[in-house]
Amino acid sequence: MSELQIGLLIAGAVVVAAVFLYNKWQERRYRREAEAGFASHREDVLMRSGGGAGQGIAPGSERFEALVPFEAEHENAGDSIAGLSEFLDFIVPIETSEEVSGAALISETAAALERCSKAIWWEGFDETAASWEPLDPDRSYSHLRSGMQLVDRRGPADEEELAAFGAAIERAAASVGALATVPDPASALAKARELDRFCGEIDIRVAVHVMSDAAPFTGTQLAGVAKAAGFRLDEPDGKFRLPDEAGRIICALANFEPTPLNADSLSALSTRGVTLELDVPRAPYGAFTRFRQSAQMFARELKARIVDDNREPVGPAAFDAIGAQLQAVHGSMEERGIAPGGALALRLFS
Repeated sequence: MSELQIGLLIAGAVVVAAVFLYNKWQERRYRREAEAGFASHREDVLMRSGGGAGQGIAPGSERFEALVPFEAEHENAGDSIAGLSEFLDFIVPIETSEEVSGAALISETAAALERCSKAIWWEGFDETAASWEPLDPDRSYSHLRSGMQLVDRRGPADEEELAAFGAAIERAAASVGALATVPDPASALAKARELDRFCGEIDIRVAVHVMSDAAPFTGTQLAGVAKAAGFRLDEPDGKFRLPDEAGRIICALANFEPTPLNADSLSALSTRGVTLELDVPRAPYGAFTRFRQSAQMFARELKARIVDDNREPVGPAAFDAIGAQLQAVHGSMEERGIAPGGALALRLFS
């Protein structure tokens, strides 16, 4: 390799390092500026009541695939995921004269339920604590139960799924000398359809856009402001998410343009807008106020405007109206024993 080639390589490495360090410096600078501004404008995070008709929200139409096939992969959401519930699950009790291994039962049903679209939950009865617990594969039980979730964002379970589930549990129980008692699925199916109808009415997501009328936002600028406000980058999803003190997700920040937000591309990113999203039934109490504050903070720090899907300004009156409608939604959830952002809500709207 000639001296000229070596010199060019060294010069190229210096340029790359300089660009990287400059981007990092820019991000820290924007973050410091945003932290100073954000600290002076922080408001009470309790949900406020307001009047007027709601606007700017629409029922969610997507029905998403269940994420938990057998053993639940619990979200770090502060509030523990609820166990089996007569409200939400089709439960099959299993009794045996001698204790049986939890792992043996799960293994016997694995193949039959591999393609099940709904979450399957297992519990064993802890004789010492006199309560049900998530099934421990390393323990043995004389009283067990398994349940299929009746409703999620994909819709209600159907007759074929319940029949296949019940038959699989019966066969698995018989293989270890236990007895499974499968309930009549007719009432469960009716309950599933009614619960799905209710969930469809309240499955609401609020989205506002923070748009620039002048120069685009840079990725380092956006990352600095987001991190200063407590948002964390969710790499797989390509969004920033704002957790509360218990780790529950309050709202998410996405690129208004198609490019997802991730660590590798932020330094080169340029966008004219971002979208702030609130998943209403999954968000905890007080989330809308934090959502509103966040939208106002991003608009202030990025010198941009808050607009709706039609690029119409979203001002205080619009936020008040949306907040009033969301309070009504939360009231409907509470009447059915579903705490917004709580364990049942996280399962129903998954």
